[in-house]
Amino acid sequence: MAKKHKFIASITQMTKNGAPVYAGCEHYSGEAVFTSTFNTCYFDGVTLIKIKGGGINDSNYKCEESGESYRVMKFKKLQ
Repeated sequence: MAKKHKFIASITQMTKNGAPVYAGCEHYSGEAVFTSTFNTCYFDGVTLIKIKGGGINDSNYKCEESGESYRVMKFKKLQ
């Protein structure tokens, strides 16, 4: 089984023009699990897939189910 990485991460949902979706609440912080290649992130029941080459609006991951863009920043390694 491939190794997984756990981080405290900040997840921000982005709009198409590059602004955070919720102006008053810029991000969610919590435990995120990444695959060994960091191509997939699991956070609060949402599966995020890495955008190759970066997203249009400073996003770096995309929701697998809905296609919404997210900016994911890792802060502290837990495991």
